[in-house]
Amino acid sequence: MTASPTAFFAGWGFRATARPQSFASCWAQACAQLAPGRWTFAVLDSKLQTPAWEEFLAWSRAAVPQAACRAWPESAIAQIDTPSFSPRLVTRFATGSVCEALALHAAEMHRAPPRLLLPRIVSADRQATLAVAAAAHSLETGVLS
Repeated sequence: MTASPTAFFAGWGFRATARPQSFASCWAQACAQLAPGRWTFAVLDSKLQTPAWEEFLAWSRAAVPQAACRAWPESAIAQIDTPSFSPRLVTRFATGSVCEALALHAAEMHRAPPRLLLPRIVSADRQATLAVAAAAHSLETGVLS
């Protein structure tokens, strides 16, 4: 019996002006550090009304068509402790890093304690950020609940 691939949870932060190359830049950096796995992308639902959302969808459908995508309200990430810390983001979102908080929240919704694998990665054009978490038990056992 082979182990299931690790479930990764990618939290995405992005500006309204982000372009497909913004997301591709973050993705290339992450993929260089992680083994293949099953992906869930997490975004703030407030981003669904920005021009960058269509850019994100176009990029993700081409690059990682099998990835699920979930959106959460800003309140879902409030008070999540993150390794990265921006005073501006604490004031705006009540967390130090949107992408790290989203990754941790998405992994936690998988009913297991989350572990941040990759802290905030910034795109070359500084328009997007990405952080990756996994459910801690899936990393230890290779078994997902």
